Amino acid sequence: MFFKKAQVESLFKPSGFSILFIIEGIIELEINGEPVVFEKEHLVLISPHNIYKLKYYNESLRMCILIHDRKTIREIINFDFNRYDVYQTIYAEKNHNVFKPGKEAFEQMLQQVNLLDYYNKKSDTTFWQNKIITNVFLSIIYILIDSLTEDFRDEDQVTSRKEEITIQFIDSVYLNFKSNKNLKFYADQQNISIKYLSICVKETTGSSPTTFISNALVNDAKTLLLSTDKMVSTISDELGFSDQYSFGKFFKKHTQLSPRHYRNKNFLIDTI
Repeated sequence: MFFKKAQVESLFKPSGFSILFIIEGIIELEINGEPVVFEKEHLVLISPHNIYKLKYYNESLRMCILIHDRKTIREIINFDFNRYDVYQTIYAEKNHNVFKPGKEAFEQMLQQVNLLDYYNKKSDTTFWQNKIITNVFLSIIYILIDSLTEDFRDEDQVTSRKEEITIQFIDSVYLNFKSNKNLKFYADQQNISIKYLSICVKETTGSSPTTFISNALVNDAKTLLLSTDKMVSTISDELGFSDQYSFGKFFKKHTQLSPRHYRNKNFLIDTI
């Protein structure tokens, strides 16, 4: 499933969300250009917002993959996945995409994944079995969120306020990065100054707010360059740049390649 199409040094942009549980062995991925090594009891939170490159995996690698369709889940479960995505993003920035929830939490999630697998393999599931599947999946997500938010538990009210501002900012970036690249827009949404927004985001994630806007633009640009045959000028317009020159300058600053060179040098496959 994961490796049928993905080959070493190939880029892939997932079509959906999934969680990889590393049971044994080592796998190295490049996530948005940053190399990350995952090993035993690590999680890999795969998101269609990112672009990945498979760099290496050893023969002892054992993992299981939990694939979930957000649209279907939203119809069944009243759950705010936007907030969950933001916690992932904050954690990824602070820990450089390495997710190690701890032995106990990892084993708890793995047990729930095995239970899901058991019920999903049944040829004729009953109403109550479907309820079990839904709630087991939700328990995995809750355990994961509990692990992701552990860093914030013992912090004071001021810090919690900064975290909330950061969550709302990142959520807004997902929705508005093409049309609004100026920090004033995001600060005005929360009636705070640009300086205070920058302080909140930096203290919570370790990265500046402009980093999140730039990452969203670069990842979307890469996807459009590799998955469509649209002209660079058209992509520039879609991403809200004033002209092709400013887009090319921005893209080269963040990738060291011009848009055309990047397109010619790489190819993209859908894997998950």
